[in-house]
Amino acid sequence: MFLGSNSSSTTRSNLRVSLVDGASYGVMVGLGESYFAAFALAVGLGEVSAGLVGSVPLFFGGVAQLISPAAVRWFGFEQRWVVFCGCLQAAALIAIAVAAMLGSISLTSLLVFASIYWAAGLATGPAWNTWIERIVPARVRTIYFARRTKWAQVTTLLGLVSGGLLLQWAEQGDWVTTGFAIAFFGASSFRLLSVVMLSIHRTAPAATARETKTKDAAANAVSGDVSEPIVPHVAYQPQANAGRSRSASLATAKVLPSSDAESSIGISAIRLLGYLVFVQGMVQLSGPYFSPYMLEKLSLSYRDFVSLLALAFVSKIIALSYWGNFGRRYGAKRLLWIGGIGIVPIASLWIFSSNFWWIAMIQIISGTIWAAYELGFFLLIFDAVPASRRTKMLTLYNFANCTSWCIGAAIGGAILAYFGASEQAYWILFGISSLGRFLALGLLIGIQPGRRLMSRVRVRILSVRPNGASLDTPVLPSLQRRSTTATRLAVVESD
Repeated sequence: MFLGSNSSSTTRSNLRVSLVDGASYGVMVGLGESYFAAFALAVGLGEVSAGLVGSVPLFFGGVAQLISPAAVRWFGFEQRWVVFCGCLQAAALIAIAVAAMLGSISLTSLLVFASIYWAAGLATGPAWNTWIERIVPARVRTIYFARRTKWAQVTTLLGLVSGGLLLQWAEQGDWVTTGFAIAFFGASSFRLLSVVMLSIHRTAPAATARETKTKDAAANAVSGDVSEPIVPHVAYQPQANAGRSRSASLATAKVLPSSDAESSIGISAIRLLGYLVFVQGMVQLSGPYFSPYMLEKLSLSYRDFVSLLALAFVSKIIALSYWGNFGRRYGAKRLLWIGGIGIVPIASLWIFSSNFWWIAMIQIISGTIWAAYELGFFLLIFDAVPASRRTKMLTLYNFANCTSWCIGAAIGGAILAYFGASEQAYWILFGISSLGRFLALGLLIGIQPGRRLMSRVRVRILSVRPNGASLDTPVLPSLQRRSTTATRLAVVESD
């Protein structure tokens, strides 16, 4: 995969530092962004503002992804762009930590810093996926990305729980904003550790990119994954200024699929995106305001608050294994229908009682159901898209997702403000959210699975949310398809 006689040791070194990168990033997610809304409440910005801080900045992250390919061309190499964005993300966390030390910050400033955080975080997505595909050999991707994902999940949970315990201690000692400062400084430190790991990767030069693709295809053939050829991403070309010759470009063009089905995004994928936009808008109508509801209206301690977040997160991780087996037997379409129907009543269940154990049960159910929804959606939407268009689809998916988060949260904030942010106003949001999720199911009628029959997908955890609907993004090199014969026995597989 790499030039030189020490190629094997270079690959092993890259895989080790990438594991540390993923683990460090997980701590940052759990310790940092998960507490933005709680921090807004602690400095007195109000309940509506807290909800907006946890949602509106995502829009800028979605926009940043659209300029990512041009930015990589300007930087000259994916690694440089990913490292730069990582430093920018760490700097945004430091700025928020400093504000926490001072004990005050304006809503505008917090939105700006949170927007920089999300823009820097999401802008790395397309470049990182292309880069990591060259780093991890095809023959080990299944095992490697499973291990990397599990490490990231564990460290995210550790960061989340550590942050909650720290804030609980700070609350008892009446130094809450200082506690937030320590948490955000800690999150920034782990992000910087992640950046160091990213910077010491040794990546294959551009001249070997085509050779890597050829070896990957051969490895897939040996392992039995021969249902689809390995092709370059046409929507995003890595190392654009690396001096490729015209003949190399023509050779690349020859291996691209020529059929109409392979040159455009399928109808099912477009309809699935439409469903995503609608249902996520309805989910985020109430989603960003669960933190203010729990901390202000229910007066939960930080310990109880983080316990409820952790319950939803852990139940989601555990449920993914079960839903993967279910999908293998019954298919991703049925899995998405179960998830889509299951998330309908989740928000409205909060209306019936404010008892901690009732809410804890809701959180367990919520994490379980959201696991089915997200796994089914990812499997179906990437099953409907040719390999050569996955990067473009992922960018489109993330932009649509972030935009719907922002619009839904803005409408929810307006409703909440109109009714004076009373407890009844929250109940109205929860009820409207459930009704909207039900109406969105109409967009799923008639959607058919693709012919490529996705077998598994790994995700990067970008955010942990109190309602179980965490923000995840697929790791494209982890996507695998089975041959036609194999898919008669197994359609979906997930760890």
